[in-house]
Amino acid sequence: MPFTVLLKQMLPGMLPLFIFIAVDEIYGVEAGLCAALAFGVAGLIFTWIREQRVDRFILFDTVFLILLGGVSLLLETPIFFKLKPAAIELVICVILGAAAARPEIFLKAMTGRYMKNMELNITDEGINAMRRMMFILTAVFSLHTALIVYSAFFMSERVWGFISGILFYIIFGVFFAGQMVALNFRRRRNAM
Repeated sequence: MPFTVLLKQMLPGMLPLFIFIAVDEIYGVEAGLCAALAFGVAGLIFTWIREQRVDRFILFDTVFLILLGGVSLLLETPIFFKLKPAAIELVICVILGAAAARPEIFLKAMTGRYMKNMELNITDEGINAMRRMMFILTAVFSLHTALIVYSAFFMSERVWGFISGILFYIIFGVFFAGQMVALNFRRRRNAM
């Protein structure tokens, strides 16, 4: 999945986190949770109105937001809401780990979904390269998930907000920039 598509898919899920932090800073935890929940549901409705369909990722994220945010409101603690990004990333870790273990199946499923009626002829070298990338992504997501959990319990809400939101984009921006540099280096080396 291209990085820009990943960003577009994940940004709606990150916005309630930023809303929570901003509202919590001014009005408190309960108001922050309510605002984040309202924003999540509004995002789902907006997508439905705009595209006449329910985006599965946004639906999954909103259901998680409602469940964990609702539990946080009932128990009067933001911890469950704070763990939502880690729970989502844990699911992504499982998917990436499965893709790393069996990249052929993953590629077939992705091409069937995003590139209808196209057939890919992928070499063993391509499969191995994808396997390495998926293992690296699994490790990066796992590390980021652990940071989110740690920050939810032991750090301030601002630090947690940075780690669960902005740091995610920084990590993957650096990761993909590094991948582009490595690809250009290999191309130049092979051209010599």
